[in-house]
Amino acid sequence: METGHDTVADWGEFGFIDNLRRRLPQASGALQLGVGDDAAWWRPALGNGVLTTTDMLVAGVHFDLAYTSAADLGHKALAVNLSDLAAMGSKPACAYLGLALPAHLKKAWLDEFIGAFLLLAKAHDLQLAGGDTVAAKELVISVTLNGLAPESEPLLRSGAALDDDIYVSGTIGDSFLGLQLLQKRLKSPTGNLTEVSFLQERHLRPVPRVELGEQLAASGVVSAMLDISDGVIADLGHLLTASGGLGAELDCQKIPLSEAGCQFVEAGLVSFSSLLAGGEDYELLFTAPQKAHDEIAEIASESRVALTKIGQINHQDTITIFENGIFKELKGRGGYDHFQN
Repeated sequence: METGHDTVADWGEFGFIDNLRRRLPQASGALQLGVGDDAAWWRPALGNGVLTTTDMLVAGVHFDLAYTSAADLGHKALAVNLSDLAAMGSKPACAYLGLALPAHLKKAWLDEFIGAFLLLAKAHDLQLAGGDTVAAKELVISVTLNGLAPESEPLLRSGAALDDDIYVSGTIGDSFLGLQLLQKRLKSPTGNLTEVSFLQERHLRPVPRVELGEQLAASGVVSAMLDISDGVIADLGHLLTASGGLGAELDCQKIPLSEAGCQFVEAGLVSFSSLLAGGEDYELLFTAPQKAHDEIAEIASESRVALTKIGQINHQDTITIFENGIFKELKGRGGYDHFQN
């Protein structure tokens, strides 16, 4: 079949790699050797060790090209991994990108994807050190990041203690609403296009809280932390389980919502429970002793990111929320399961 000269098949694997290599800055710092050899050479200075995270995005499972642009996907593929490092207080260092590409994919699409990926990498002083490409029927993206552990210790999800306060960064539920709008399952109650665009952007281009994660780790007051990928309910459940089977009590009046998100709640189009279960906010959820309140407030002021106390750790082995004068148990603590959902 004639494809012209604008697909990745025409480009070829080595043509793509050569094109990519020309776009990368020269290896520097701990990265001694990047793309172009059989392996990358990363020689970090002595410290507290290296943290590694990896994530895969599969077409039709994690993203829909009907409403996700190449640039959006390039940004998000890296952002979700940066968020994992942020949750442990790590400083990102180098990335590895694996791509399974359909032969009919346009060069222009791949060029746009790489451009957005490298733009976000540059914003976090992160270098692309290597990767792999293969041909496939469906588009698959695999990203692996290495980061430097904080000078103290990485923040784990297993350190929460009884009576700790529970905090979240930013606002909750925007990504869920953005996805619903993109999939045309919801309509804006106000018709405000600016609000619609904001919510869609929150889903398509999440902001990883990398600097905030480093600040929280350096503070020494955070007891446990993770990022919100599966949703507040599921991810808080992961934290509680890892911390020995604790429970939590949340207050719906304290859940931070964006102005756009409030419009949907006030119109009765979504419930607090739906926003808490929605997922892909990529905000940070963490716990800290009650006495750390002032230090947390100072970090929020310095980082210019809202840090909101939404509840407290208890011993009940359930997650309950106080809403409309009553407590109710929240379900769905397991989160999304790729083999069961």
